[in-house]
Amino acid sequence: MVEQDRSDSMGEQIPDAVVEPDNKGLQVVWLLPLIAALIGGWLLFKTVSEQGPEFVIRFQTAEGIEEGQTAIKYREVTIGQVNRVRFASDLSHVLVTAELVPGMERHLTETAKFWVVRPRIGGGEVTGLGTLISGGYIAMDPGERGDPTRTFTGYEKPPVVTSDVDGTTYRLRADTLGSLTVASPVYFRQFVVGEVTEYALAENHEYVDIGIFIRAPHDRFVWPETDFWNVGGVDVSVDTSGLSVDVESMVALISGGIAFGTPEGAGNQELAPEDSVFYLYENYADSQEDPITTGYPYLLSFSDSLRGLEVGAPVEFRGVRLGTVKMIESRLVKQQGEFSVPVHIVLEPQRTIDDKELEGLSGEALDQRLKEQVEQLVDQGLRARLQSGNLLTGRLFVELDLFPEAPPAEVNYDGVHPELPTMPGALSGITSSAARILERLENVPLEATVTNMNELLISTRQLVEALDRDAPGLAQDARATLEAATATLESLENLGSMEGEVGQQLYRALEEIRGAARSARGLAEYLERHPEALIRGKGN
Repeated sequence: MVEQDRSDSMGEQIPDAVVEPDNKGLQVVWLLPLIAALIGGWLLFKTVSEQGPEFVIRFQTAEGIEEGQTAIKYREVTIGQVNRVRFASDLSHVLVTAELVPGMERHLTETAKFWVVRPRIGGGEVTGLGTLISGGYIAMDPGERGDPTRTFTGYEKPPVVTSDVDGTTYRLRADTLGSLTVASPVYFRQFVVGEVTEYALAENHEYVDIGIFIRAPHDRFVWPETDFWNVGGVDVSVDTSGLSVDVESMVALISGGIAFGTPEGAGNQELAPEDSVFYLYENYADSQEDPITTGYPYLLSFSDSLRGLEVGAPVEFRGVRLGTVKMIESRLVKQQGEFSVPVHIVLEPQRTIDDKELEGLSGEALDQRLKEQVEQLVDQGLRARLQSGNLLTGRLFVELDLFPEAPPAEVNYDGVHPELPTMPGALSGITSSAARILERLENVPLEATVTNMNELLISTRQLVEALDRDAPGLAQDARATLEAATATLESLENLGSMEGEVGQQLYRALEEIRGAARSARGLAEYLERHPEALIRGKGN
């Protein structure tokens, strides 16, 4: 192309524009957006990669939780934060969305636990006081087992046992819950070694199911033979052994408690497996009663006063409990001219049979062996009688013992249950003895004795006169003796008469003895009805 010179209006020459060919390389101006995009992508990747796992916790209330401020802690170390708080669609609960620091994903399993830490008073202790200044927070108990999840139900109260505490869980079955509650202490030799974790009524409503946790190393003292008993509140019992008041601790007094121990001589040293089931006794005394699987009913008929005998009273043989009073009939039965009251008891005769012999007996063979044993004991003098177990309370119990001098008797099988022979109790024996002594004293022929002495004196005088008349020789030898005898009889007559000194003293003594006998009989009868009067005195 031929360039042509052009000039402007001023006559100056203007060069022609030169068109450059297209530039195929990268222009510098595009480097800035590219660099910005790379930095943004890197920041986004860094942000996403450093973001922790997000999850949702369901609480009944948002008390103590603030959006964007409330922290999530484990062992007082912050590991997350609450992002937002909102209601569920039906307004029945609150949904808290939170985020944990990276690396905590593996702990978000179905066994993880969350709860709000705030000041609480319960279980005999005060917790969460630090939140009065720093504010509340959500505590986490990480889970190690279970399937991963991102949805949880928060605890309204802190869990009793967390995953970082070593120990073993067990189940207890009780007739009633008593004063127990969640976090009630479990004692071993009066040391707190565990807590109650939960409780619920059984599906069939026959018992209360209680879960407990015993911390290591104390769980190694729980064996299959271990007994558990309730120590909640104040255990006040009045029985044949007297008044007993037992308080395990002030904490147990307020929130209830459970104690456990293994009977002495237990041979099995194996530890009880986790979630083993034990029976929870009402108190320590009940736990000490050796369990007997079979009880045999018997009938007793007492003519004594049954005041002080109650259902549940023990049946003992020389201080060892063999049974229990199960029922006292409210009727009188006339037998052989006396009125008696039927008392139903349950005996555990297995306690008197050697363990080796019991191993080979069962069913009808065991029943027959026990029947033979009871019959043999009755032939040897086995009798039942009422005894006072405590003079202060007046409680009675049934005593079984051997009385070889007792009248012969047999087991009566005429009724529904076999009937064992009985005999009067100790107080009844005192009353009977006092009555017999009184009757004998009242039957003493004092007047007849004095009359006989007078007749003897008259006869002696007549004998002396006959000897003096018919046998003068004998009279000379015997007169002195007869006169001495006469003088003695006259003295006895004078002394023994109502006007004589000895006679008056004798009459007064006999009257006092009679009065004392009557008082003794009245006292014995009163003591039989009120034996506690020996300690407390006679009431108004």
